[in-house]
Amino acid sequence: MPVPDLDEWRSNLETPAHRALGLRADRIESGYASFVVERPEGGDDLLVRSAINIAADIAAISAVRARIDDDLQLPNGTAELHLSFIGDPPDVTTVDAQVIHWTDYTAHLELQARTPDGELAAVGLTTYSLRPLPPGGGQSS
Repeated sequence: MPVPDLDEWRSNLETPAHRALGLRADRIESGYASFVVERPEGGDDLLVRSAINIAADIAAISAVRARIDDDLQLPNGTAELHLSFIGDPPDVTTVDAQVIHWTDYTAHLELQARTPDGELAAVGLTTYSLRPLPPGGGQSS
């Protein structure tokens, strides 16, 4: 799948649930995506941590989908996600997902959440499952 149009990708991820969590799609490139998470009014640290986790997962899915070759593989789903927070979550966080390793069956991504000053707020890894298409192509069900 080619890298989606930035405005179209952003609008597809503009949902009431994402707005309620303070999530906003930011950037998309082949193997890379980022989100901004802004603490919702009245949002406590648990809500912000949850929003950062969700942003990390969606950024990882987006980064994989922007790199995958639809003639060879299909996206299958998040296999695991580990995110460690460093201190209290900030009011504004940029969450990045970058593909660091790619195989026929998995994509491994590095996750980072940073404050506007560039200070690390969380770091993690995720594995995304891929499903190779059978020889000769064609999507299987």
